[in-house]
Amino acid sequence: MTDPVELIFASARDEYALLELVADWDDLDGVEARLAAALRLFVITRDPLDWLPDRGAAWATSNADGDTLELPVYIAREDVRGRLASTGGDLAGAVGPICGTVLANAVRCQGVVFAGAYPDLAFRGEARRLTVVAGGEQLATPNVTLRHAGWEPIGLGAIQDLVQEAFGPVDFDRSTVGLPRSDAPRVGCPACAGIRFGFPGELAEAEAGEITALRIARARASNPAGWRAIGKASARTNGLPEPVAMPAPERHSAGPRRNDPCPCGSGRKYKHCCGS
Repeated sequence: MTDPVELIFASARDEYALLELVADWDDLDGVEARLAAALRLFVITRDPLDWLPDRGAAWATSNADGDTLELPVYIAREDVRGRLASTGGDLAGAVGPICGTVLANAVRCQGVVFAGAYPDLAFRGEARRLTVVAGGEQLATPNVTLRHAGWEPIGLGAIQDLVQEAFGPVDFDRSTVGLPRSDAPRVGCPACAGIRFGFPGELAEAEAGEITALRIARARASNPAGWRAIGKASARTNGLPEPVAMPAPERHSAGPRRNDPCPCGSGRKYKHCCGS
């Protein structure tokens, strides 16, 4: 089955699954084109953070480390189905406005997006959430197509994105790991061959225990509530017993006053920029 609309209405094997789509705009250039290329669009069967009140139905964040940039967007399948019903089955008309809103907001706050500061500022109320609709910012509806022909289980990367949007960033390093080489190289030794392992799923060597412990300790210390939310959501998606506690985000102030300089670095007042 390769029709994305049919897939959205079809059942998925996993309770927590995602379907990746592609939103593609014609005739963009400059910063708009760069940010549009970074946008990744997912429909999810069920929100693994749905214990939180007032979640809405669409979530977006940004991930930037100087070398890579991503703008992941997640939309609940039930919301997409409702939008499809109102657009006569037009997928671009159903999800395109959400993608356009995310892209317009990312362009407006491009400085903090490219610098990697957006997730923390948005959580603290100092930058507009990417899914918040604001007046005067309209982009043409993108073309929307299917990237992968089928539903896939929601993995740790998607959970980390959703937790980051709700709880702020968690310093959970998931880069590949290279294990120390043996003093006596031997045939078949992956470390001796310079092979790196995906974290945490591919690590089985005893030497990796210390690396795993250090990364988990750093993640927990960076954002205790966010780390607990990752654990709870991961247990849900893997069918494991969940922690009883329901992690909730810390409450923050409303952010800058309307006449304060906008924290996105535009040089304008907050009321004329991200606060408009």
